[in-house]
Amino acid sequence: MAEGVVYSIGSRAEAPHTISFKPLDGNYKKIGYVDRTFDMGHTPLFDTGEMYAGRAVKPDHVPTRAEWGSKRYPVPDAVLSYAMYFVSEAFKDIIERHEPGVHQFFPVEVVYKDGSFARQMYFFNICHRLDTMDRERATAEFKKGLAFDPSTGEFVFSLEKIGNAHAWVDKHVIYGRYLSSTVVDEMKQQGLTGIVFNPDRAV
Repeated sequence: MAEGVVYSIGSRAEAPHTISFKPLDGNYKKIGYVDRTFDMGHTPLFDTGEMYAGRAVKPDHVPTRAEWGSKRYPVPDAVLSYAMYFVSEAFKDIIERHEPGVHQFFPVEVVYKDGSFARQMYFFNICHRLDTMDRERATAEFKKGLAFDPSTGEFVFSLEKIGNAHAWVDKHVIYGRYLSSTVVDEMKQQGLTGIVFNPDRAV
C-alpha cells in the first residue's frame, strides 16, 4: 500500500436523474452474520440487517436478482441500493487479486424491466473489521469510546494497523468502509463507474 492516503467509498450517479435498482428477491433486513460475538464499536451486536459490520454474512436472504430501471444508461460498476453495495466483475477482480478469498461476493443477475439481461453484478460484503485510526495523530474526537466524530477534527489512519488489508470496515467510524490506495489506483485506471473515493491521510 502506498503511504499517505486511504479512501472511504461512496456512490455516484452516472445519469442526470435517479435510476431505480431494486432487488427482486432476498431481504437485506433478514441477512444475518455468521459470527455475532460482541465487539465494541459501530454495530457491536451484529444485529440482523445491520449491513457492513465487517464480518461474513450468511447467504440466506441475500438477493440473487435485481432490476435496473434504464436501458439508456448502463449499470455502473458500483451501485449502493438498499444498504448494499452491488459491484461489477471488474471491481471484484481487483479486490480478489489483492485479497483472494477474504471478502464475500454473492452473484446477482441484473435485468431490465422487461426481464432481459442487463449485467452480472455481485453483492460485495467486506469481511475485515479493524480499528485503524492513528490515535496520536488524529484530531477528531473519539466520542464515548465508540466512534470518531468527523465534525470535530481530522481523521488520520495508521498504515501499521491496516497492515495488508485492502478493504476493511473501521469499527470506530460510522459508514467506515475503506479501500487501500493500491486498489483505488487500479479502479481509477480502469475507469470504474458509480464510485466516489474520499481520501483520508494515512501514516
